[in-house]
Amino acid sequence: MNQASPMMEQYKAVKEQHPDKLLMFQVGDFYELFFEDAQVAAREMEIALTSRDAGSDNPIPLAGVPVHSAETYLNRLLSKGHKVVLCEQVEEAQQAKGLVRREITRILTPGTITDPEMLDENRNNYLVTVINHNHDCYGLAAVDISTGDFRVTEQRGEGAWDNISDELHRLQPSELLCGSPETEQLCRKQFAMKKSGLIEQLPYIPVLNESKDLIAQQWGDNTWSALSLDNYPLAAAAGASALAYLQLLQQLPAGEKLFHRLDLYFTNRYMIIDNVTARNLELTRSLREGGKQGSLLGLLDRCMTAMGRRLLRRWVELPLLKKNNIEERLDVLDEYRHKPLQRRELRKVLQDIFDLERFCSRLSYHRVNARDLVALKKTLLQIESLKKMIADFQSFLLKDIGANMPDFVSLINLIDMAVVDDPPLSLKDGGLFKTGYNEEADHLKAVAQESNTVLLDFEKKERERTGIKSLRLGYNRNFGYYIEVTRTNLELVPPEYQRKQTLVNAERFTTGELQKMEEQITGARDKLASLEYALFEELRDKISAYTDQLLSASDNLACLDCMQGLAEVAERHSFCRPVFSGNKDMLIRQARHPVVEQSVFERFVPNDIHMDKKHYLLVITGPNMAGKSTYIRSAALIAVMAQMGSFVPAGEAELPILDRIFARVGASDDLSRGQSTFMVEMQETAGILKEATSDSLIVLDEIGRGTSTYDGMSIARSVLEYISREIKAKTLFSTHYHELTDLEGNLPGVKNYTIAVKEKGKQVIFLRQLVPGKADKSYGINVARLAGVPLEVLIRAEKILNELEMAASSAGDQQLSLLPMVSEPSSDYTRELEIIDQLKELDLNRITPLEAIQKLYDLQKQLLDYEHIDSEEEFG
Repeated sequence: MNQASPMMEQYKAVKEQHPDKLLMFQVGDFYELFFEDAQVAAREMEIALTSRDAGSDNPIPLAGVPVHSAETYLNRLLSKGHKVVLCEQVEEAQQAKGLVRREITRILTPGTITDPEMLDENRNNYLVTVINHNHDCYGLAAVDISTGDFRVTEQRGEGAWDNISDELHRLQPSELLCGSPETEQLCRKQFAMKKSGLIEQLPYIPVLNESKDLIAQQWGDNTWSALSLDNYPLAAAAGASALAYLQLLQQLPAGEKLFHRLDLYFTNRYMIIDNVTARNLELTRSLREGGKQGSLLGLLDRCMTAMGRRLLRRWVELPLLKKNNIEERLDVLDEYRHKPLQRRELRKVLQDIFDLERFCSRLSYHRVNARDLVALKKTLLQIESLKKMIADFQSFLLKDIGANMPDFVSLINLIDMAVVDDPPLSLKDGGLFKTGYNEEADHLKAVAQESNTVLLDFEKKERERTGIKSLRLGYNRNFGYYIEVTRTNLELVPPEYQRKQTLVNAERFTTGELQKMEEQITGARDKLASLEYALFEELRDKISAYTDQLLSASDNLACLDCMQGLAEVAERHSFCRPVFSGNKDMLIRQARHPVVEQSVFERFVPNDIHMDKKHYLLVITGPNMAGKSTYIRSAALIAVMAQMGSFVPAGEAELPILDRIFARVGASDDLSRGQSTFMVEMQETAGILKEATSDSLIVLDEIGRGTSTYDGMSIARSVLEYISREIKAKTLFSTHYHELTDLEGNLPGVKNYTIAVKEKGKQVIFLRQLVPGKADKSYGINVARLAGVPLEVLIRAEKILNELEMAASSAGDQQLSLLPMVSEPSSDYTRELEIIDQLKELDLNRITPLEAIQKLYDLQKQLLDYEHIDSEEEFG
């Protein structure tokens, strides 16, 4: 058995402290992983798996990555749900006495990343904890240590888990920690298709007194009583558990204010949008691509700062309920609209503002460098410009932002006086501070500068004394200062020169005089570098005192940025300001779907949406592809946009304040949980009927289509009746069950609409226009024709349809006859098949282009003439 080397013993000692994490152990310029960690890392990072002590009886599996490019590989590990420990060399190898000293410098988990290079600046990176008591009481904490965002909530009662589940889907945590095995199982079931992130049990849950102490340590003794946390023990426990976990990971820097406030929030204080509705309306992610592009957020995001983009996502997900708050945002957009020049100047200034939120977090962890401070100074100068610009605006929110924006003149002066304009990236090599900032540093700089002159004089003197014209003085970190002489001049080297290094074409020497000079110069430079590092730490501490003001400015800038971005979108796409009336009517003229309008190549056809006390349940019929789903979604999206404080895609819009929006649009099998399309559809419908109120908006598309015709129609009608009589919510109900249109006049609130189409022979043209009334046919076979279904299939489908229609109109029970799978085509299609045969017989290799065009013209004429005759016979 091989004796482990001292370095491997050192590795094992560190690994024993963190057996559940991947240990990246610095060896020179590489991070190395050993044993099982190496095998996991090689697979996940897609790098080579090698071995240490390859020639021995028991080689050790090894995988390694360069230190300078480690961030990319770290990202891969964290995104796949791994925890990582970085153990780094904290002294130079040449300075070490024996084994190089190594220490744990960082512990990284998916939810505790602070490095900007490893984060998406457009969204928060949440660590979430969920605590439960029985099956109807849950507490949740959502923590983003990269921004200092810390919020807790509590849900109780029958729908508690559903609300927590919706919140988890909204937050999309990178790391989810559960208070019990039951909750962990629920979360894994909920996120069964989730391919990234980490779900596991909390290692420790503090008791009540510990929770109070942890919260007091972070936010002061008064926080518990100020937020009445005695009334929300599970919210407090979830928050305290998150703090305890961060302490365990060494992620709570002592003496630093990492989280600026504790926010106790409740989802029912905003418009409630459950996960299914958010997905179906594509609020923040498109159904097709799964990303921001193609979603409402993707359309609305014209923010210039990272803080603004993160806040806008929250606005989209959590629309407001209080009319005054909504109107305040709309007033700002109105003023922006009337002052386009000032708004554009504002955008230019915002473009140069960096991420203050995440800067403050890195400041707390002592992970900012001199370049960050220069960037901070530039941002603060822009803030001073912004304060002057928004002073000319009159809307309440902008005046409030201007009044509450902190003054940073003293901080700007401090950084400007201290740090050079173009500092080095490293903090340990000196060159950070301006002359005049520190007297001792100035003295050491002068010594260093004088030494340059002394070295040049020494080089000149040695050339003259030895007669070696190519003699030159040089320096490197390993050998220090040296005199380099080419091989052709070695016979001229004086005897007092001491050989230091041999190269291919030269020799390097030193002398007693040069060694003495080196000691003085190196001593001064080392002292200067050490002094500047200490001065930088002092400066960083001084800047930390401004954290509260910086975070306040960040909040104000994010709000300012969100509103200017929404104003930019409103101007670009001709949106209008919505009006909130007290009569609860929804009257929208020329409504458009904001996202579809920008993605279609044809002209988008707007439609009116009218729902009031008399007609609050719209039954919409029409063929597939005609635009029913687009129409009903547009109503929901306009409501979301209005209540988040945005202008809306319409000519005019009078809206009520809605408490919830439900959108059940399409469904897919949930095979991971053994649930069919129809089961998913019925579960979602059950949730709507249970939770909706008269102040809700319900969007239902094709309820009941996942089962047999009569079952589906029965369920659809029953749902309509329940909404009409029990809930009385504003509802848009699209369906292919034309029988449901008979409810108009017989069921309170029902009004029929259809999407107009125009027939031209066998072709159907979708006009996209909503008109009162009902569709008289489904046009399914016409749509199949447009989709390119083979002609034989269309012929067969039409025969079956005719027989079904005849059977339905005849008395008595009739059964569909067993027609042959391939039947003779009807006379209607004889000419079409003849033309197809002519096309097949064409020999394209023996026909000229002109003859081909003529033949195509003749065939098209035959078709059109035949359809014209057929149309006259049908309607004549």
